[in-house]
Amino acid sequence: MNTQGSTPLASGESRLSDVLHADAYLSHRLKPPLSELNHLSFTDLRTVVERFADRVSGSLFDYGSGGAPYRSLFRSISNYVRADVTPGPAVDRLLPSSGLTHEPDASYDAVLSTQVLEHVPDPAAYLAECARLLKPGGRLLVTTHGMFEEHGCPHDYHRWTSRGLENAIGRAGLVVDDSWKLTAGARGALQVVHYAANSLHIPERPLCHKLLALLRRFHGWILLPLLNRIGGLFASQGVVPAAHPAAIYAGIAVIARRPGSGASAN
Repeated sequence: MNTQGSTPLASGESRLSDVLHADAYLSHRLKPPLSELNHLSFTDLRTVVERFADRVSGSLFDYGSGGAPYRSLFRSISNYVRADVTPGPAVDRLLPSSGLTHEPDASYDAVLSTQVLEHVPDPAAYLAECARLLKPGGRLLVTTHGMFEEHGCPHDYHRWTSRGLENAIGRAGLVVDDSWKLTAGARGALQVVHYAANSLHIPERPLCHKLLALLRRFHGWILLPLLNRIGGLFASQGVVPAAHPAAIYAGIAVIARRPGSGASAN
C-alpha cells in the first residue's frame, strides 16, 4: 500500500522527497554521466547491486529505498517492497521515524540497503532489523560510505571501514559472504579530488574566494569529466575485495546471509 499523501509533509521533508524521486536523481544512479560529481562511485555501486541482483529471487525489502533507483536490476524478484521514512510515489511502506518496520519475522528472501546506514542514528538496531526480516538463508546487501563527502539526507552520522562494517553485520547475527571496497586506490583518489575541488571556499578572503570560484568552475566544466574519463582506466579498482591493500576507498559493500537453510542460500 502506497502511503504517500496520508499526512501533510513538512517543507524540508517535501524537498527531500522531491529530490529522491526526481528523474535526474534516479537516472544518475543507473547511468551516471561523466559530468556527475560521483560518476565513479555511482558506477561502482551499480556493479555490486547487479552482482547481488543476480543472486537473489523471490521477495525483496528495499530498506530505505528513496526513489528505488535499482528496482529495474532485480529481474528475478517477484515481490519488491520499497520502504522509507520519507514518503514518495515509489514508497510502499512508510516507516516511523525510528526506521523500524512492522513486517513479520523471516518474511523476505532478500533485503537491499544502499547508501542508508550512514544516515541511521542506531546502525545496530537497523542491522538487527535487517536480520529479523530475512528468511533462513536469505541474503542482505549493505552498501555505505568510506571516504565520502558529508551530506545530509536529512542527517549524516557515520563512516565505515570494511572490517568495521563486517563486524557490525556479524554482531547482528548474519554471516558475511562477500565484502568489497568500492572506488578504491587511484580511482578513489580521483573521487576525493572531486570532493576537495568542490570544497574550495574562503569567504573571509574575498579576492581569494573569487579566484577559487573560478577554479571550481574550471574543475566542474573541464577537469571533472576529464578525470572521470581517466578514472575509467582504473576500472579494475572500482570493486576490490575487502582484503585489498587500498587505503583510500569511497564506499563499502557487504553481502551477508541469515544462517539456516532456504532457497536463497543456494
